[in-house]
Amino acid sequence: MELRQMRYFVEIVRHGSLSGAAKTLHMSQPPLSTTVAALEKELGVRLLERTGRGVVPTEAGRLLMDRGEQIVRESDRLAEELRRHGQGTVGSLRLVAYMPYVQTLLPKVLAAYRQVARSVDIQILDLRPDEAITGLENGTVDAALMTTSNHELTAQLNRASVHLRRLGEVGLVAVLPPRETWAKTVSWAELAAYPIFAPPVSARFPGLGNLVLAELAEHAGVRPDIRTVSQHQAVLAQVSAGLGVAVSSQGSTGTGPGCPVSLRPLSEGRRTLTMELVWPKERELPESVTRFLELACAELGAGTPEPG
Repeated sequence: MELRQMRYFVEIVRHGSLSGAAKTLHMSQPPLSTTVAALEKELGVRLLERTGRGVVPTEAGRLLMDRGEQIVRESDRLAEELRRHGQGTVGSLRLVAYMPYVQTLLPKVLAAYRQVARSVDIQILDLRPDEAITGLENGTVDAALMTTSNHELTAQLNRASVHLRRLGEVGLVAVLPPRETWAKTVSWAELAAYPIFAPPVSARFPGLGNLVLAELAEHAGVRPDIRTVSQHQAVLAQVSAGLGVAVSSQGSTGTGPGCPVSLRPLSEGRRTLTMELVWPKERELPESVTRFLELACAELGAGTPEPG
């Protein structure tokens, strides 16, 4: 028994006539009569009784109608859900996002994405850069918004597994304990006089930790006391308490009453990170993910998500 036959039979019983069913199905009556006759022959039982007022189901026909309506509804529901998957309006999005994205750019992108994909389950993942790349490779991460200190090197290191798309540059500032005696700009040598909190160095996705290490080696002139801290809020708390200094993206570092800090421009060396949209090469992405990639590029002014 085919779904098409079931649908035709259900419409005939609903309307009580072949003509009414034919009008709803946008077809002529003869194919409906042929379909019912073929179905009765296949099942070996009469399904419809002809009366002066149309057709009515037999006892077997009522049983088929009860089950058939449910099957047709489920089929229609499944077809609609699959169409929505194809349009990228349902499904899931597993996204890794780092500062400054979480506090600055990401809310704008997600708000726009939600307008066109209201039923997509969005998960924001907190992973280190190397973990994010591994997740993109093994399918546990769909996309990532990250920063790198060297776009060309990062693209070369990961050329076999991910695409990178430049989204622009983010400025860096020195993050200092809250006092008014700091100069208008701060050098790397001045930062090196204090313990420096920095993210871990990454072998596969050079980022802020790599930049801090390289700039201190070039400009500090002394062996710095670098203390690895993964969480941005933990860095702010320790700097606010006077335990050391840090370098961070300007847009993600507030000066609220909870963790007050002083922000100063850097006077030398590399003072920006490159913002990157990252997605996997070796697997086909669902529409919910490709739609996010397109929208993220549009909202952040990077054009279409072609590899950069």
